[in-house]
Amino acid sequence: MSQELMAIRAPNGLVPATERDRETLSASYKMGQAVKVTTVKQSARSLQHHRLYFGGLLGLVKDYWEPQTGLTNPIEQRTVASFCAFLQSRGVSLTAAKSLEAEYLHHLTRSRASRMITPMPATTDEIHEWVKVEAGYFDVIRLPDGSMYRKPRSISFSRMCQEEFNVFFKAAFNVCWKFVLSQHFGSEDEAQNAINRMLEMAA
Repeated sequence: MSQELMAIRAPNGLVPATERDRETLSASYKMGQAVKVTTVKQSARSLQHHRLYFGGLLGLVKDYWEPQTGLTNPIEQRTVASFCAFLQSRGVSLTAAKSLEAEYLHHLTRSRASRMITPMPATTDEIHEWVKVEAGYFDVIRLPDGSMYRKPRSISFSRMCQEEFNVFFKAAFNVCWKFVLSQHFGSEDEAQNAINRMLEMAA
């Protein structure tokens, strides 16, 4: 089994660059197990991107992760959005309508989640795959039964220029803000400051 992770050369050898890399290492190999390692030198920019996304953004999301997505279906979400549009047509402000929409869907998911068996906590890689799909980084695969499957695309920060990474990170941040971080921080700036503090502590 082949696994890819980012590591940094330290006085005691190679050490995982982020918590996600530690997870990958511990989940894939037993203590004392021999592994064959092929090293590829990474640029400082690639390491910065890797840390900002996996160690910063996804690290923060994992701290607040409540696996409740998927507990409302698209039809319900469209119905609530349609009702909020109706409220706007009757004089309710756009801000108030959107706030009510988010509050109701959040209440519905929490209510349903409270009746479910507690699921296993998601790994950073599982959150990463979910974020890519929600951010639009996926391909649609048609299954034999005619249904569609959204397959997350493989991305490599080492191949991304700064502009490409900025676009991806903004899309990923928007997903994380919408579904998780907005429930715990007063503004996007507060969440970004929390990410920066995490990176400073890990440095």
